[in-house]
Amino acid sequence: MGTSKTRESVFRFKRFDVANSLSAMKVGTDGVLLGAWACVPDASRTTVLDVGTGSGLIALMLAQRFDNAFITGIDIVEEACEEARVNAAASPWARRIVIEHAGFCEYAGRGVSFDAVVSNPPFFKTEIKAADRGRMLARHGADLDYRVIMRACAEGLLSADGILSMVSPAERQNDIMFDMELCGLRLSRMTRVFTKPGAHTPSRLLWEMRRDKKASPPIVEDLLIGSDAYKALTGDFYL
Repeated sequence: MGTSKTRESVFRFKRFDVANSLSAMKVGTDGVLLGAWACVPDASRTTVLDVGTGSGLIALMLAQRFDNAFITGIDIVEEACEEARVNAAASPWARRIVIEHAGFCEYAGRGVSFDAVVSNPPFFKTEIKAADRGRMLARHGADLDYRVIMRACAEGLLSADGILSMVSPAERQNDIMFDMELCGLRLSRMTRVFTKPGAHTPSRLLWEMRRDKKASPPIVEDLLIGSDAYKALTGDFYL
């Protein structure tokens, strides 16, 4: 992937480092893709919520990409929040990133709206639960799932003109499409991520949804890991 890793589990990107020895979920392709792909509204000041921030990777990537973004990262795992705070404080964008220890449902119930919501949520629902509590919470999300995030966004967590961005396994497409329509959100953009040339089915889906009801058709694109398009997307980050 082009990212170097030290013995201290510090991943070095071009403009920031990410320590993730405490965070249950490690730096991976899903998070990097979402951080490089997600968009925020074009405004002088945009508020962004990073749901399940983990080590703070996506928050840092968005801060690098968007000078107008003021980002709040939340995570249910306290150790992850501690590490994300250290990573944010050591970055050039420390003043624009805040990390809070909170579960999603608790936080969404505070009545605060954001211009953009971004999440790489847990999706390993069918496999054996991890023995480690932090990893279990991060991967299985006791109070966090796509449907929960979409419903909260539709009910006001996302501003009227806001953008929700998520990554999911491709096999969850039908479920997410159904829940998206049920919640009253619309698909504005999707990228189908393939890991091998010539593959018939994607591995991951990158989702962009909105609350507004504009009739414009969604933009649907394909992306192959390792391709020139992939390198262009992630080129500002990987060493």
